[in-house]
Amino acid sequence: MFLKGKIKSFSTSRGFGFIEVEGDIDDVFFHIKDLPQNNIEPKIGEALQFMIVEDQGKFKAGNIQRLGLSSESKKTVSSNKKKVRSQASPRYQEAGHKTTLITVIGIIIVAVLGFLTYGKYQSYSAEKQRKAEQLMLEQQQIVEEQRKALGQLPDQVLTEQGKQNLDAELHQTNQPRSERVTQSIDKQNGRLPVSTGKFKCDGRTHCSQMRSYEEALYFLRNCPNTKMDGNNDGEPCERQFGK
Repeated sequence: MFLKGKIKSFSTSRGFGFIEVEGDIDDVFFHIKDLPQNNIEPKIGEALQFMIVEDQGKFKAGNIQRLGLSSESKKTVSSNKKKVRSQASPRYQEAGHKTTLITVIGIIIVAVLGFLTYGKYQSYSAEKQRKAEQLMLEQQQIVEEQRKALGQLPDQVLTEQGKQNLDAELHQTNQPRSERVTQSIDKQNGRLPVSTGKFKCDGRTHCSQMRSYEEALYFLRNCPNTKMDGNNDGEPCERQFGK
């Protein structure tokens, strides 16, 4: 049940006071935290409507309604609230603008970094392609220089009779084809056949190191870097072996 009364006393420093109840002897305790619109300080004689409630074994005023609070005071409170909102709003707006600006700047930075990275990748790819083309060109030049240095090697030509002899021998022997061809050419030109089973390349290159004409002939035809045919006629060590 609601009771009516007026504020009899109130301590601002302590935040509580007492309500004088109409037709009742005892005053009722109340606390500022139970007072609605407690941002407006209670005044002595202010009319209230409330209920008696129990709090930790003691009775106090609860569900308080401030009947004596004038409409002007309510307007003042409402105006103050609006003022607070209007004052806070620009700050919120400013914070929102700052957030948007930071976001835009971040997007721009990411875009610039992406563009720079792509540009570096393009430059790297172009440089890599250029180096590959340059290397291929250098290799082609080296091959051309080697071909010019070697020149044209003389071809060994078989006569018609030599071809017939070669074909006959190829059908009658089990020797490797390269050896059979060489022996056939030697036979056609009146040269001695070279038995490849007796000799092997061991690094010797001069006539003074040869023990026989057959050995010298083998080294000349099968081993690299030999220096035994000064006139390039295919006959090694002619003076040494009387050829």
